[in-house]
Amino acid sequence: MKKLATLLLCFLLLPSAALAKGPDPIAIYVNGRELFTEEAAPTIRHNRTFLPLRAVTEELGYTVAWNGDKGEVTLTKGDSSVIMTIGEKAYRLGGKELVMDVAPYLEKNRTFIPARYLGEATGLPVKWMPKVRVVTVGSYPQKDAPAGERIYVKDVNMSFVLPKDVEITYKLEGKSLCFYEKSNEEKGGDGFLFDLSKVNNPKAEWYNWPVILAYKDGVYYGADFRGEPAMIQDKDLKEKFEKAHDRIDDILMTVRVGK
Repeated sequence: MKKLATLLLCFLLLPSAALAKGPDPIAIYVNGRELFTEEAAPTIRHNRTFLPLRAVTEELGYTVAWNGDKGEVTLTKGDSSVIMTIGEKAYRLGGKELVMDVAPYLEKNRTFIPARYLGEATGLPVKWMPKVRVVTVGSYPQKDAPAGERIYVKDVNMSFVLPKDVEITYKLEGKSLCFYEKSNEEKGGDGFLFDLSKVNNPKAEWYNWPVILAYKDGVYYGADFRGEPAMIQDKDLKEKFEKAHDRIDDILMTVRVGK
């Protein structure tokens, strides 16, 4: 009877244990790249998403100054400045005084501000995707390229431009468009540079330092990185791979959704 009671107690506790598991952590992507902030993770408070101020704004190139006596934080970048105060909804943007609907707060010596007002203060687009618990701040840098040079691949619904000073080949593998340095790939080496793909959940479907390049109609378009120059032993092939590897960002800046 005692054993039966113990088993029954364990069974009753199982749902509580399952419910005790909290939601997945929130991921932040700043200008397309994931920002890791283990010491100051984003949080949900008052039905608002709060971001760690210093970690995000310094990644955006802002200088952050803290006045402990006033509980005041000042962001500066070039001629622009933003002043916010812990516990106060009012803040200054340049010469204007504006008001938030929730106030910044301090936790473990870290200032947290609502994501929406970070966007207003910096002039950058900020998006919160609650289903996948992802916040994006800004966007991956883009550059124009002649339309005649653009390559469109329907399977991933993305177009891009390849540089002319290196030889890069690509092929569809499963649902990903994989890019290789041509000489390495032809001679039996790996030569893998990166892949382009579209996913519904970047946290679950991308694994290797991914980059979000675009978001449209509930779909994330981006790159997943795996290429590593140090793995190539042949000197000539390694040199060619490194030159191609150095042009990855140039390619990614030309990537667009559609043609």
